[in-house]
Amino acid sequence: MMVLDGLEAKAGDFRLGPIDLKLPTGASHALLGPSGAGKSTLLKLLLGLEPPSAGEIRFRGEEISRTPVEARGFGYLPQHLALFPHLDVEANLRYGLRARGLRGDTHEKHLQRLIDATGIAPLLKRRPETLSGGERQRVALVRALAPRPELLLLDEPFSALDPALRRELWDLTRSLQRLEGTTMLLITHDMEEAFALADRIHLIINGKIRQEGTPAELWEHPADRESARYLGFRNIFRIQSFDRDSLRVRLEGFPEELIVTRENWPETTPKWCAIRAENLRFVQPEENVPNRLTLRAVHRSGPGVDYWDLYDAEEKLLLEMKGKASEESIHTKKCTVILPPEKLLLFF
Repeated sequence: MMVLDGLEAKAGDFRLGPIDLKLPTGASHALLGPSGAGKSTLLKLLLGLEPPSAGEIRFRGEEISRTPVEARGFGYLPQHLALFPHLDVEANLRYGLRARGLRGDTHEKHLQRLIDATGIAPLLKRRPETLSGGERQRVALVRALAPRPELLLLDEPFSALDPALRRELWDLTRSLQRLEGTTMLLITHDMEEAFALADRIHLIINGKIRQEGTPAELWEHPADRESARYLGFRNIFRIQSFDRDSLRVRLEGFPEELIVTRENWPETTPKWCAIRAENLRFVQPEENVPNRLTLRAVHRSGPGVDYWDLYDAEEKLLLEMKGKASEESIHTKKCTVILPPEKLLLFF
């Protein structure tokens, strides 16, 4: 296990931390956050490229924050892959093994298994400049895994690929990680990528870890307003008043109070209320359900889904929604929607 304990660093005016983080052995993790959040700074600390200004990095119980890069033995897959252009693919794959003095049948069989699993055997005598983007990606992944690193760090290596190829390589990387049992940490700003590759996600914003959990936990219950916004919530409203006993809140811009389930009430005083666009539902006007609103709907079609902008009586954009509407709603531009009480989240 890797443990970060009170880790801090400075980069100009930017301050990272303190970061407290645990990466259990054998799991796939993602450090997810926007540009400027501190992902690259933290990666440099983990690799040993820069020392922390405070705190510790412990790996297998040993403090390594001052251990040189080459002595840490981590695998690293950088954004630009860094294949050696003067070496053919096979020589690139064997570089890490030679550098660490790893020889013998066990390592040869392991390398061959990776070559077979990724389908790169026909590429072994070619130079990197003759390979496609996907082929280079596979070669770099095998090279990083060949020495059997106990920790593999990936720095947004899939960002330059087209969407279809990117998803294909996500699946390949995930299957290899499980096959090898390698502890993996992906550095990324791409929420879809993090959700596809990670068992656990560590959300970093403004140099702080805001939330940790499974992809489902972050998707359904973001910790605060900034986290919710980054994780795709479009409907976030300031709470004007609330009654904890009756489980009701009044939101800025809403004509009536809304009901929230008790399970979604925070222990502290809530300041914000949010709901995902896909959790709103169209209903028939006569349905007697809580949190019902009649609004004007403006349709925006998207790839494989319908998007709606929902306006109130004063023509103010109130909500954004994803989902199917009735033909009547599309024709009249009027719709009745509900905000399910169990889907309304409250933040401090």
